[in-house]
Amino acid sequence: MTHAVTRTLTEFDVVQQLDYAESEVGLRTMDGRSERVLMKTACPTEFIVHQPEVNDRGDLHLSLEIIRFELVGVSETLWPGEKVSVLGGALSAPDARPILGSVHIPADRSLEEGVTSEQVLYLTVETPIGTLHNTTPIRMTGTLYRIPPLGSRFESKGDVPLYTPQGERFLELWACANEA
Repeated sequence: MTHAVTRTLTEFDVVQQLDYAESEVGLRTMDGRSERVLMKTACPTEFIVHQPEVNDRGDLHLSLEIIRFELVGVSETLWPGEKVSVLGGALSAPDARPILGSVHIPADRSLEEGVTSEQVLYLTVETPIGTLHNTTPIRMTGTLYRIPPLGSRFESKGDVPLYTPQGERFLELWACANEA
């Protein structure tokens, strides 16, 4: 008699932490000046991976939520020497929105072989000229090899406008990248 061994991918429905990641955020002013700001984590990123759903073919679908992260960097071009912070997740700021993600693991593939993952971000960007946010989601995709996502890089595509609290379009976010 043989016994099947089910390997656990991660702990489900509990808060987990990722201690360190490096990120970059591309910002463009309305007059066309731009900069890619290198950023590092200011505190551990907190996230939850929910119980997987399995379809009839045996594919796994994981939904996840990043509940808090904070990135900090220093501007070299737009505001030389000034700090820029990016916060995300429902617990990151009083008016913050959830960051939701998904992971699809086909039945014939293991997580370690690399699978597609996508996160939908709503951010608070603190700059020397004020606090900004996006109303259009930033979609970041990458290949996931493990949870937490060590060894994975996620990138956004396209421009997303950033607005002041009064609703004025103030900057464009033209790149978002994260690597753990």
